[in-house]
Amino acid sequence: MDYIILCQDELPYFLLLLIKSPCTKKDTLQFIVDQEELYTRLFNMGVPAKVISFTNEKERLVKELHPGPESCFIISIKNHTVLSGILKTVSRHFPYQPVLIIEENGITMPEQLCAKMVRPSAIFTDLCLPKIEEAFIKRHVQSLRELFANKDKILLLIQTDPDPDAIASALAFRHLIGRNRTTAHIASFGEVTRPENIAMLRLLDIQVEKIVPDTINKYDGLCLLDVQPAHLGEAMNQVKIPVDVVIDHHPEKPGYQAKIKDIRATYGATSTILTEYLRAVDFNISQRLATALLYGIKSDTLLLGRGVDPADINAFSYLYPQANSNILRRIERPEVLPEDIDSFSNALKKRKIVKNILFSHLGKVQREDVIPHFADFSLQIEGVEWSVVSGIFKGNLVISVRNVGYVRSAGVIVKKAFGELGSAGGHSHMAKAVIPLKNFYKRLGDRKESTVRERIVELFLSGFEETTKEQEGKQ
Repeated sequence: MDYIILCQDELPYFLLLLIKSPCTKKDTLQFIVDQEELYTRLFNMGVPAKVISFTNEKERLVKELHPGPESCFIISIKNHTVLSGILKTVSRHFPYQPVLIIEENGITMPEQLCAKMVRPSAIFTDLCLPKIEEAFIKRHVQSLRELFANKDKILLLIQTDPDPDAIASALAFRHLIGRNRTTAHIASFGEVTRPENIAMLRLLDIQVEKIVPDTINKYDGLCLLDVQPAHLGEAMNQVKIPVDVVIDHHPEKPGYQAKIKDIRATYGATSTILTEYLRAVDFNISQRLATALLYGIKSDTLLLGRGVDPADINAFSYLYPQANSNILRRIERPEVLPEDIDSFSNALKKRKIVKNILFSHLGKVQREDVIPHFADFSLQIEGVEWSVVSGIFKGNLVISVRNVGYVRSAGVIVKKAFGELGSAGGHSHMAKAVIPLKNFYKRLGDRKESTVRERIVELFLSGFEETTKEQEGKQ
């Protein structure tokens, strides 16, 4: 690229340094200024320049300019009258030549000018501010590293039935603090059950141990990733060691202490937070780790289709070129078990739609992940804006709720509807309730499947209407 720079200050030069264009041997810089003082300052920085009056030497200026097909004018002139004259001269003698104008207040562009404008304030916002934010994140990472520096054995605890976002976040955190699988164990109170998640562990060689709460007390350090103590229920009451770190993207649930917390409920994935950590310290992210983090973001946001923050898009774009697309395809297309097909078939036959809300009860299921799978699938049905899918798994009534994304408050509704019976909550677009069957049967006084179905519909609609009235009252 050939840069022809007409300016009255050094700003264009520093801008080019920021974007690192002068580092390329193929790039050339041609500075033209109208002040001897500026010429001297540029000369002292080793920048060649020519001094030509922008008002009195326009013919000479035109003769000095020799733009080619790969040339771009960069013009930074504060005086609007002078700037307008330069733009007219360039458009008349070099029509449709690419031009970048550095100007804060805007200016009328000649028609025969392929010009774009950038405000000086935007240079700081777009180029400098992200680096400042990275500096603060780098300091935060240093605090994390110091916290675990003298601990011999660390536990990275993730949720029961871990999902890709949790697994990837734990793997990334282990790399971030300079540990390996011997000194930092990734563990869960449950087992990985979903086929694609099992495939992820196998293909990326990640180990997730199943532990009991009392085992945690043997560790020197405890970090919770993509989960908070309240999400893990009564099991955390048996944990005697303090929680060192909690990093999560779910809405914060109070009632616990941690030395360091990083809760970002606007983010679509905890993997995004860990990606920011790694980038801030210039960590060399391996293909294996990039693949895990990318899949964590992809799965938790439905390929950037729900609950997405600009940070998720930024992290996804950064990781995508480094990830192994072949492994991703193999993870996302695991074997479908016959019992899964039977569960889906049963759910389709017994669906019920009320006010654009699809309700379906699968009865007993062999794997819990069948329930959220069908909840996601149900949103593809025409006219359906909400899906409420339930099933019985290991003595619990599990309810998965999804919506199309432009409606709100799934977590609030689920908590209002089922919070008194068990664990309930979630995000605006997706939520979950886990209710011990004994609690549900006690409320019903009836164990018939038809009664269970009807009561789920009643409770959810009650919570839905109550939440809707509250939101309307606030408007």
